[in-house]
Amino acid sequence: KLSEKVSEYSYEQAKNNRKPQVSGSISESVSHSGRDSDVNIGGNIGVNAGITLYQGRAIKNNIEKSRLEAGNAVVRTEQYDHNLIIKILQYFLNALSSEEMLRYQKVIIETSEEQLRQGEEKYKVGTILESDYLILQAQHANDECNLQSSQINRDNALLNLKLALSMDPNAELTLVYPDTTDMEALAEMPSVETAIQRTLDTYPDIILAKSNIEVAKINEEITRAGRRPTISASAGMSTGHSKFNDFGNQLADRFSQNLGVSMSIPIYDKGKTKTSLKMNEIQTKMAEVDLQEAELKLRQTVAVEHANVELAYRQFKVNEKRTKAYKAVYDAYNMKFKYGTITSVDLLQQQNNYINYLTDYVRSKYSFILERKILDVYMDYPIKYEAVRI
Repeated sequence: KLSEKVSEYSYEQAKNNRKPQVSGSISESVSHSGRDSDVNIGGNIGVNAGITLYQGRAIKNNIEKSRLEAGNAVVRTEQYDHNLIIKILQYFLNALSSEEMLRYQKVIIETSEEQLRQGEEKYKVGTILESDYLILQAQHANDECNLQSSQINRDNALLNLKLALSMDPNAELTLVYPDTTDMEALAEMPSVETAIQRTLDTYPDIILAKSNIEVAKINEEITRAGRRPTISASAGMSTGHSKFNDFGNQLADRFSQNLGVSMSIPIYDKGKTKTSLKMNEIQTKMAEVDLQEAELKLRQTVAVEHANVELAYRQFKVNEKRTKAYKAVYDAYNMKFKYGTITSVDLLQQQNNYINYLTDYVRSKYSFILERKILDVYMDYPIKYEAVRI
């Protein structure tokens, strides 16, 4: 934003260069020479003005160049915002993922405590072996470690998010969860060609690259102005005095005015203008190549991101089905263990399978949301959620 202000001031100054320049002068002097001469006192007062009437359109082109550069400063702010939005999205969704995993871990630890309680009762009455009871204790201890690990991951994710938001690390931050019940609606997106075209029309990198071509062409015109004449006008008024005797009459008698027009015609500058123009033309071609490269790179990036969204959504749907299936199996085994028809080893094997697929499900869920929202950033769509506070 500060850079935008600097560019605005430069633009205003470029426009002011069309205006005349006015200056005033006042001088008083005392002189003495030889042994017997008198001391001479004199002074002058003057006002002078000058204005450039024509400079090969250099002033006009400099104004247009400053206007483009002021616009580029705004676009560079948008460019920074785009990168910052993606960074904050990554930390925000990582924090949500860690928080959701923590909630699941709390449910698992409650189930683990109930399993340990049941195992203790069965061990006391002799319906399970001591080894089975020890396995339940070990699993409960492991679940507690997993819970603590999830808490640490959540705290680290929140800290990273605070830093990205330039917040005090000790400040309170409440997460607002997006409504992710309708993932199918979130999966709806434009075709890859539509997404690419939308990005090419709005993405800051492309806007800057196009503007750089215009600036390069204007630099060519500014250089060509060096071959054209410069016409200037000047005006001035002055008066003076040699003694302080009869001061007022002296100023009136010596009051003078002048008005003039001058033309400066370049004849030979050792080839500097010719060389500069060739270099400017090369800069224009380089800017055109940069635009082509930026468009090609952006096309590839958006195409890959579009494919990533589709892949992430399919992965999410697969993990969603797996998690539901293994949750049903785990619930069934939990019931079997309660009635003593399976060992603790059988139960914990299914619990570990469920936790693994649950972890994959949570990660794929927020990975899909992240990829989808990054695509929105590229297409310059606002990042919105139907949020619910949890």
